[in-house]
Amino acid sequence: MRLRIAIIIFLTLSVGGFAALSLLRGQDRPLPSPPSAAPAQPLRDLSPLNDSQKEILLNAQRGAEWLYRMNTVKGRFTPGLAPALQDVVLEDDHYLRQAGSAFALARAARFLREDRYTARATQTILALLDDTALDTKDQTRCTSMPSSVVNRLASAGLLVLAINELPDPQADLLESSEQLCNFIRRQARSDGSLAIADGKAAEEADAVSYPGLALYALMRSQVRRPAPWKTDLVRKAVVAYRPWWRDHKNLECVPWLTAACTEAYLASKDQSAADFVFEMNDWLCALQYPLDAQHERTWGGFKGWAEGRPTETPPTIVSACYAESLTNACRTARQAVDLDRYRRYQGALQMDLQFTTRLQYTEGNTSHFAEWYRSRLVGGFHASQQDGNLRIDATQFAVTALLQFVEADVR
Repeated sequence: MRLRIAIIIFLTLSVGGFAALSLLRGQDRPLPSPPSAAPAQPLRDLSPLNDSQKEILLNAQRGAEWLYRMNTVKGRFTPGLAPALQDVVLEDDHYLRQAGSAFALARAARFLREDRYTARATQTILALLDDTALDTKDQTRCTSMPSSVVNRLASAGLLVLAINELPDPQADLLESSEQLCNFIRRQARSDGSLAIADGKAAEEADAVSYPGLALYALMRSQVRRPAPWKTDLVRKAVVAYRPWWRDHKNLECVPWLTAACTEAYLASKDQSAADFVFEMNDWLCALQYPLDAQHERTWGGFKGWAEGRPTETPPTIVSACYAESLTNACRTARQAVDLDRYRRYQGALQMDLQFTTRLQYTEGNTSHFAEWYRSRLVGGFHASQQDGNLRIDATQFAVTALLQFVEADVR
């Protein structure tokens, strides 16, 4: 009983006390198991982690466990929950959210070495691949649904990421990944940019992040199935998208382009890729809400951007995506031995992680719910301080970012 009380107190304090924990260097503590019928027990050696890294890993583990519980026997995730209306399931399902959640669970499976997550993520990937078709003429694979329903470039990128995040993907899955990569290659234009929509269809105004997503997928697939054309395509894309981004600054494309450029720089030491990472993330840091009394509920999150200027809009769980961007920027700055930038990105990242973890349901902040319902919420991330609904993509953003931070060993 004492142990249970201690764990609950620890979880309650962790949401608001992350900043303090980052200053501590105490004895190593084992991670408490998340609430589940079959608790996850990470097999990875946690002794090299400091207290703040262990705290972030605990948040990521709880989020992964929530995604695991939201996965159904058919291989699909329940889209989300509305806690204010107990036991009401959200209906706004989408293929890209399913693929993104499989990606997050696969990353958790690999990092935490959890077989349960591997099985569920693989099941979801296989179910999503059932909705793709292979063109045998050029060995390209893409979703069989119309582009008006599912963007084919984005879906190809997310499926490639999910497959290549699995701890040990089977040969048939890796073959499907290569076919999806071939589709991404087919979208490349002569200037290095990627076509977002099929044929002559108008490109989606809200799809500016999709090229970066696809380029990052190519770089991640390069680890298991290396091919010179992948790095060549990404290198050419950097040349195309850097001037485009300067003229069309937006937040949406920064995380994925940063991820792609970081992997390209670490693999090839192409300085132009590093410079693009720095340019985007220097700009991103300037949009962060500061730690002061006027921004008590928003500090650490990020402002919006519209019509060429910042907007004082409330930050959302999308700030977790910017945490992943800053983690990758730290990796790039560390490799480039740019200590000033590394420290600047690290400081912004720590604040962003604190904002992100404040949006997670824990044992401590769900005590007002009925006990039978509380276990359905714990571990999930809600949309914002103003929106308590749980959606699988919100938790996906957080889990992938938190695990990326721990794995990158940013201190």
